[in-house]
Amino acid sequence: MNKRIEYIDALRGFCMYLVVYSHVWTYCYKTDSSKSFDHILVNFFLALFFFVSGFVAYKKDFSWTRKSIVGIWKRKFVQLIIPSVVFCLVLCWQLANLWNIAFSFDPLWGISTSWYWFTVQLFFFFVIYTLTMTVVRYAKSSYQSIFLLVIALLIYCLSFSHTIMEKTQIGADLFQYLGMKHWRLYVFFTMGVLMRKHILAVKKLIEQSIVMAVVIIVFFLMVLFSDYINLPMWKPVGAILYGGVSVWIIFAFFYKYQHSFSQDRLLGRTMQYIGKRTLDIYMIHYFILPRHLKCLGQFFSDNVNPVIEFFITSAIVLLIIFVSILIGNIVRLSPLLSHYLLGEK
Repeated sequence: MNKRIEYIDALRGFCMYLVVYSHVWTYCYKTDSSKSFDHILVNFFLALFFFVSGFVAYKKDFSWTRKSIVGIWKRKFVQLIIPSVVFCLVLCWQLANLWNIAFSFDPLWGISTSWYWFTVQLFFFFVIYTLTMTVVRYAKSSYQSIFLLVIALLIYCLSFSHTIMEKTQIGADLFQYLGMKHWRLYVFFTMGVLMRKHILAVKKLIEQSIVMAVVIIVFFLMVLFSDYINLPMWKPVGAILYGGVSVWIIFAFFYKYQHSFSQDRLLGRTMQYIGKRTLDIYMIHYFILPRHLKCLGQFFSDNVNPVIEFFITSAIVLLIIFVSILIGNIVRLSPLLSHYLLGEK
């Protein structure tokens, strides 16, 4: 079993903070975030979350047998799919009956394309990854890495094929209910796997000042000018470039300053604890999001001040995270419920 890495657990906690932060804008403020920090965060937080998932998924010297792969699928199904189905059904009922949002009573839509799509797609990514490793398990390590990257890029291209698939109703339904638009994020899952596999080379590159300088410059150029570039194929190229450099910078930050995210520091202990409760927070926080903050979101849109907006929104986010963890810990009093609802092993 892989030993937990403290700064990676802290990074997971940071990812969960970004997820809730974005959802506060989407579901609470219900307004345009183009002038806030959320506009920057939303473009890479999903890539970062799947990157971390891939990073922790890699296991050195793992035996890729049929039995071990089926075992992974069973564990991930219990950990990811069952909680998604249960919480989505409850959330659909709550929206439909308590808040009179009738269209939301569609569990399949809610699971595959809306609220709990992340855990469903993560399960698919584990299936794709394990099947890929089964094919290349006897190849040399370098060939395995190349093959994984090629498969990820092919899936990335497939995720942008909606204009072709949507020419037929069956194709459109498949694209929607399989969440294929999210398959482009598998490339970042693969990025996490490969960076964990070649971690020594990654650390050497991080220590290279010229490499980090180039990556940081590219990141800020993307932030400032990406929306103004109108070139053929720029959308898929820009998305993978922006996501890649963002992930690299954030990973490098947590690696370089890992002493600040250790158990010896209050910040580190807090972020690691959140990182170890990501599934609890993800599953529960939708029920806690305050639904009547549109006036606050409109205020931030009309009176642009990203710093004040950031701190006020962060306070709301931390409160949601705290309550989600509290409810999760109550559920965890029952080993049976914690296993099937929160994926506890």
